[in-house]
Amino acid sequence: MRTIRNAFLLAALLGFGCSSQATLPRIRVEYSPSEDLACSVPRGSPIKDEWKTELLSRQPEFVRLWQSEGPKLVAATEAISGRDFPLQEITARLTLCNAPSESFPGTDRVTINMRYALRSFTPEPVSMRYKVDTLFHEVLHIFLSRHPIKNSALLKEHAAEDERVRDHLHLLALQKAVLLKLNEPDALKEVIAVDSALPGGYYKRAWELVNTTDTEYLKYVAELSKKV
Repeated sequence: MRTIRNAFLLAALLGFGCSSQATLPRIRVEYSPSEDLACSVPRGSPIKDEWKTELLSRQPEFVRLWQSEGPKLVAATEAISGRDFPLQEITARLTLCNAPSESFPGTDRVTINMRYALRSFTPEPVSMRYKVDTLFHEVLHIFLSRHPIKNSALLKEHAAEDERVRDHLHLLALQKAVLLKLNEPDALKEVIAVDSALPGGYYKRAWELVNTTDTEYLKYVAELSKKV
């Protein structure tokens, strides 16, 4: 019976077509060497000139990839959740400072750490597609802040987990649903693998909970979409 119910949820939540009418949030991608300097000096972590050179040369690649993938990611999010993205401009600041990618509550600004996408920084860089998915992840924080989930039974179930883990359960479930809907299993696999290797283990634990079973993520998406 549970298998049948999960199959129904999967069809209901992922079966919507990606609306061509979805409006892509206006994302302004920028890189500011002066802001990076202000960030790096207090941390005692200098930024090498070759990193800046490579980032500036590859920034157009990042922008083109977002322009290609972003509308599909947004349309799938709106179709699955039944909720609209905010249309205000969002500033995505690329950074080489030794600081994590993050969104800032109450603002329309996110930062994307680009260090590990650069060949000049690491011999095994992550793909630029992963960094686009990182931007999508941070934009989803803004999306969910506009559509807060109230009285979540799943968050109560995981009340003992670290707050940073709980803060990502619905987000990662939605991100997984979007990538599966778009038939992007390789992108999803890379997101899970790289996220799970990040310091602190919070993403790893959140992905473990979301991936407890093949359909566990649907429970979180259902709470978000209020379809059950």
